[in-house]
Amino acid sequence: MTDSLLNILKYSLLGLLYLFFARVLWAVWSEVSGPRPGTAPMPASARAATPPAPPTLPASPDATTGAPVPASQSGRGSSRPAKGKRGKVGRLVVLEPKVRKGAVIGLANEVTFGRAPGCTISVPDDTFISQVHSRIFRDADDVVVEDLTSTNGTYVNGNRITMSQILRRGDRIQIGSIVLEAG
Repeated sequence: MTDSLLNILKYSLLGLLYLFFARVLWAVWSEVSGPRPGTAPMPASARAATPPAPPTLPASPDATTGAPVPASQSGRGSSRPAKGKRGKVGRLVVLEPKVRKGAVIGLANEVTFGRAPGCTISVPDDTFISQVHSRIFRDADDVVVEDLTSTNGTYVNGNRITMSQILRRGDRIQIGSIVLEAG
């Protein structure tokens, strides 16, 4: 082979190698950055008396009353619960992802989170959530969060929980890339 043909093949191989690395970096970046806003709706727990299918989180701040979420509940800079906000928990307010910020999840009985379609809150597009990740339920007058042996864990106020934990107003729960505040 001639030197010019070898040079052409060498530069072609180098170009293909750069394209391969660019594709690998793109795949890693899109996996790390998470799902794009608005690609798939995140279902919710506003379930009717008969459960036909998992419902979706409302796009409005509070689907049950139509009232906006107060600024004190919509997000604080700290991961600790607010002082003086102790008491019974009756709902969860979505803080993350930003597309669903302010949506309210009522806590009538039990709410399960996961990617499985049978969960109360089914989030099939979040790869950080297990099939059946965690559950939040009422136990007498308390609301309890429990991790169901998920891979990435469930966090309350920034701490990974290993056993059932009672929720108080202002507590922040992280399940995959979803962040909720007990209210």
